Parts: sequence; structure tokens; C-alpha cells
Amino acid sequence: MKATIIVNPISSRINYPGCVNKIKQELEQKGHQVVVVPTSAPLEAIELSRRSEGEGSDLIISVGGDGTLNEVINGIASPSTVLGIIPTGISNVLAMELGIPLDLDGAIRVITDGYTRLIDLGFANDRVFSTMVSIGLDAEAVRIVNPGIKKLVKKYAYHLSGLKALISFSPSPFTLKTDEGEKLSGCAAVISNASFYGGTHRINPAARVDDGLLHCCIFEKGGRLDYARYFWGVIRGKHHKFKDVHLIRSTGILIEEGGIPIQADGDYIGRTPARIEILPKRLRVCTPHPIYKADLNHEDHE
Repeated sequence: MKATIIVNPISSRINYPGCVNKIKQELEQKGHQVVVVPTSAPLEAIELSRRSEGEGSDLIISVGGDGTLNEVINGIASPSTVLGIIPTGISNVLAMELGIPLDLDGAIRVITDGYTRLIDLGFANDRVFSTMVSIGLDAEAVRIVNPGIKKLVKKYAYHLSGLKALISFSPSPFTLKTDEGEKLSGCAAVISNASFYGGTHRINPAARVDDGLLHCCIFEKGGRLDYARYFWGVIRGKHHKFKDVHLIRSTGILIEEGGIPIQADGDYIGRTPARIEILPKRLRVCTPHPIYKADLNHEDHE
């Protein structure tokens, strides 16, 4: 198998190039032909991933955080191409969702063991995502996060930008319309393909990466005290009990109002209007072999 390692050299937990050399050596010992390609600019990993697949790579490995991983996924076109994940970022949400170890040796072992699983992807305004998109204040916080501060204080940079957004952002209400005919209005929403959000929080706890559904959490109100209440509710895992928070499921969602910020997998991707949909069984990923045979679906695992 030909393998390409796409690495973000400045990812927060990486020792470059030592980390990548170890991955390369482990794969070569298993008989893989390995190419290492570092990124040097935002969005570059999309083209690197696309080019690697076009040049015959059967296995593309993302070494970096959620942003690098999102770009790599956006470059993969064929469901037969296998994605490997070496999580070296701040949150590593998809890796946590799939049970991929956050330590280097464990993550390499998952890839070399060769077990794969088909997962769903989401699609929002020409951008594929693996875990979630959010609309409103949260997306504005992602938009204004300072890269320099992020490098220094890691995930706390998002907390700082969140506070800044809370002070300066003026929420605009919108209506979320589902393909199933439901209509719900709110000032913020998180639309998930996975249960984890921003680390260990679960805004849509029932979401699964292979259930063929988008799981939506809509927050009705947009006042500063409301946002503070929602945030505290999410931290405690009690937000779903609030009368002004609604959880629904859908295969496709439309937001027609314009000008509201959107982020996907932790990267700002633009503004509404937005069409968001699920792409079932779209990506094949190296994952740990499940412990319980009852969890296996013969058609979706190998």
C-alpha cells in the first residue's frame, strides 16, 4: 500500500520531524511505500490530500489537529481511500469519537493494525466536515480567534475569543428548516455528526458518526445571560433540559437567512445562507478494533 503522511509541523503536540520519522519507519516495516508531505499554509492540506490520492496513495495519514484533519478529509474523493489519524492538536474531537489513542504509539498501532470503519460526513456550503458545524456566537468566536494567542495558550484562546464575541457580537435569529418538514427558530445552533464537541463536551450526546443523521441543538435566545446559561448547561451536561433548547435529528437542513457566521470542525467557513446535509458512509478510517463483536456491522467494517 502506498501511504502519504500529511503533517502540520506546528501542531501543538508534535515533535517534528522526530514524530513523523517514527510513523514513517513503523509503516515501512509493515511494507508500505511512504511519502511525507508537510503543510506550510492554511488550506494547503486539501490540495496535498487530493494530489496524493490522484498519485495513487491508498492510505492518507493526517498528523495534526482538527483543522488539518478537516482539510485532509476535504481532499479525499474516493471511499476506497483509507484515512489514518495521528492526533496532535488541541481538541482532537474525531479521534476521541472513534476511540483513537492520543499517544503516538497507540495511534500508530491503530493504523498498522489495518482495521477500518466507514463513517458518515457532513456537508455545508461546499465544505465537508467530520464532527460538527455551528452557527452564531460560537462560529464568531472561531472567526476572531487570534492565531498567535492560540499558539501560546492552546484551547484557552477559544475561551478568550468567546468572551470577546459575547461582548461584541449581535446575534441574528434564524429559522432552521429540516428535510423532514420541521421548522425551529433560534439564535445559535450546533449541528453534529459526532457526540463530542470542542473536547469532552457533548452538545448532541446521541449523535453517532455512522447513523446517517445530523443531530441538531438549537438555542432559542441570544442575550448575554442566555449564552452564559447555555454555556454552563453544556459544561454540566444539563442544557438539553432547558425549555429554550431543542434537540432534533435530520438528514438535511436549510437556513435561508444571510450573514450569520458558520464554523466547521473548528474552522471558520463563511456565512449563511447554508445548506447542510449528511453524506452516509462516505469516509473509510483506521480505527481500533471493537471489543464486542455485537457492535460489528459486516457491511460497514472490515
